[in-house]
Amino acid sequence: MISLPPELFTPPSAVPPYIAFRLAQEADRRPLHATCYAEQTAFQFQDLFNHVLRLQAQGRCFWLVITAYDRLIGNGQLVIYPTGAECANLFMVPEYRGQGIGTALVGVLTAVARHQHVTDLEIGVTTDNPRALALYQRLGFQEDRRLHLPNSKPSIILHKEIG
Repeated sequence: MISLPPELFTPPSAVPPYIAFRLAQEADRRPLHATCYAEQTAFQFQDLFNHVLRLQAQGRCFWLVITAYDRLIGNGQLVIYPTGAECANLFMVPEYRGQGIGTALVGVLTAVARHQHVTDLEIGVTTDNPRALALYQRLGFQEDRRLHLPNSKPSIILHKEIG
């Protein structure tokens, strides 16, 4: 398992003291599936979980989980590409939304990206999620392009230079 300096997990914005960020680990399999990926079958999630943890072990992805009082409440991934990185699969349980935790998650993912010497960061949002779009724009991301892939909702890809 790859190791990152602990200070990267300290959010750059204020969050309640009972909120913690850390890398996903094997013990998170069931809580992640139940909390953040319940729409997937156990088999689908098993494949995703194993794949992302392999990428994390190689330093090509960093899967952060968010806990409140040691209960998993959300997650997000930083996927590293040869020319930049993407913040992906951000999710927060509804009762914790609107408390600055999503802002903190993007901040922690950005800190990890900088630590990995990434200079260009992307984040995507479906067009039916104006709250997330407003958050990402407030954090300095700017619309780069729109996508409408088969079998998915129309999306906006935003970009930010962080280097």
